[in-house]
Amino acid sequence: MDFFINFLKISTVLFVVIDPIGNMPVFMSLTSSPRPGYRALMAKRAVIIGFIVLLFFAFVGEAFLNSLGITLPAFRIAGGIMLFMVAINMMNDAGEKKESDENKDMPYGTNDVSVFPLAIPLIAGPGTIASIILLMSERHGDLTAQGIVILALVLILLFSYILFRLCDFFARIFGQTANTVITKVLGIVLGAMAAQFVLDGIKAFINS
Repeated sequence: MDFFINFLKISTVLFVVIDPIGNMPVFMSLTSSPRPGYRALMAKRAVIIGFIVLLFFAFVGEAFLNSLGITLPAFRIAGGIMLFMVAINMMNDAGEKKESDENKDMPYGTNDVSVFPLAIPLIAGPGTIASIILLMSERHGDLTAQGIVILALVLILLFSYILFRLCDFFARIFGQTANTVITKVLGIVLGAMAAQFVLDGIKAFINS
């Protein structure tokens, strides 16, 4: 019973900060491409890279940031600035980045958004990193409890991957015009999220 309660609490925290449902339309907008299998590849790489980054911070994150003299508020502000840049690109390029036939055959790495901004900072963002560090540090020395944290993380990321893979289905339903409108709107939402990251970082710095 205690295992289930702890797992439910941890899963809820990670679900809220990772926000798989909120990330899904952003993923759909950022991975619009005529190349076959592009979305599937970006989904797999983004989730795997995000997991590796979060696993790193789960075990050595606090010590790593402290060794560099970086505080979590500063990390939040940096993440917010990065997201804001992505939001501006989404607003400017939505529906306009049509790839030419020449670009269709180019390597996947040519337009690889799996690392930035999908894995970092959308999946492994400042809030998620701060949460995973806190959850693991609270259970320091208790391998079973820390194992529950990692298990919850794996399941939330697996859910994210499933939602990312469903994007092709939703893209076919909505069509190009609707996808362009969604991208523009999400650009505004993402900009607001970025501003909130920065504000949270400033607030945490002032209160520290």
